[in-house]
Amino acid sequence: MISEFLKVPGFNFSIVPEFEFSVATLLFFGMLFILIFRLASFGFLSFIETFLKRKGKIDRFLTMSIIIPAYNEEVTIGSCIKSMLSLNYPCYEVIVIDDGSSDNTFKEASKYSEKGVKVIRQKNSGKPGAVNTGIKNASGEVVITVDADSKLHPDALTWICRRFSSNPRLGAVAGNVKIDRPTGLLKTLQSLEYTMSINLGRKSQSMLHCVMIVPGAIAALKTRVLQEVGYFPTDTFAEDFDITMKILKAGYHVEYESRAIAFTQAPETVEDFLKQRRRWYRGMTQVLSKYQGMYFNPKYGTAGIFGVPYMWLGVSSYLINMFLLFILLVDIFSYTVNFSAPDLNLLAWGILTYWALTIGISIYAVLIDPMPKIREIIASPLYLFYNVFIDCIGLMALIEEILNLAMRWEKPKREEL
Repeated sequence: MISEFLKVPGFNFSIVPEFEFSVATLLFFGMLFILIFRLASFGFLSFIETFLKRKGKIDRFLTMSIIIPAYNEEVTIGSCIKSMLSLNYPCYEVIVIDDGSSDNTFKEASKYSEKGVKVIRQKNSGKPGAVNTGIKNASGEVVITVDADSKLHPDALTWICRRFSSNPRLGAVAGNVKIDRPTGLLKTLQSLEYTMSINLGRKSQSMLHCVMIVPGAIAALKTRVLQEVGYFPTDTFAEDFDITMKILKAGYHVEYESRAIAFTQAPETVEDFLKQRRRWYRGMTQVLSKYQGMYFNPKYGTAGIFGVPYMWLGVSSYLINMFLLFILLVDIFSYTVNFSAPDLNLLAWGILTYWALTIGISIYAVLIDPMPKIREIIASPLYLFYNVFIDCIGLMALIEEILNLAMRWEKPKREEL
């Protein structure tokens, strides 16, 4: 037997275990292959997008309208507006929509009216409704949505304009969202997640012109495209994902610009983190169900063939990861009790390979980011444990959505920018 020949002297296991696989083991490696292929495709496509894809030049500066929807944001709205007024771009306007705030948001925003900021007050209608009000009052060729707890890099609009100039079929551009002042372990791990899982995924999708989510913290959308597809939907928890799907379904491209950077606040506590992620994951499931006709449909190009299946894989990855962990723990338990688990060595090598690749890809993602942070590289091994935590939240949100449990939009606590 090959396994007998390759036994390591002095150890009671072989490098190559017996080839007597159970159904569970075959499922284990089938799912593990899917996850490894997903990571490898991230690395390959993002490499081409970063180093080999030609970047366009600015033909002319497009007029842009920055829309800031705000609900009870008196703590952050002033710093947010100051950031918008400091951008290195020749032709843009700033519109703040006070969505029925009960605090001093409108008063704080109105302080900047003399500097050309347009402040509109309306009855509370939710974030999508506030953004739609801003779009209807915008004069720019491109609308930029920015969360009221976020700030933009001074050159963000210039990079967005350059991206639009290079592709006439482009309907929207997703910016690079960064955690503002990522102090503490929870924020550092969130910052690494943004760099590795979220932004690297968008960079990979951008190579195929089908970025699936333009984030609320920095989303650039052509005004005429928004008018064509019917503005932001209000019937899901993920309006940014929803509007992106509408744009892709209409046949437009959506790309990612890593140098268009927004700095946003991250949840400070585990409680706020849970609220945010439950809303994200339930919203993703709602949107995917809403556009299930695009799934593997060549009519919608790479969005249908690659983008939507990728998002479904992202949603189902909670189940896949839990299944892999369950099979491994069952084999460990069997070995502990019965001293018999013929597939344990093979399963262990497989999962270790996946974990090593995950750490390697996370370090690679940090290194190719426009603003690499050494603390993210140091934290990369802990990302494995963080992923288990994320998977538990995603699984909980999936069960809640299947059971149709009620959930309301809850804002995290704010601190001054």
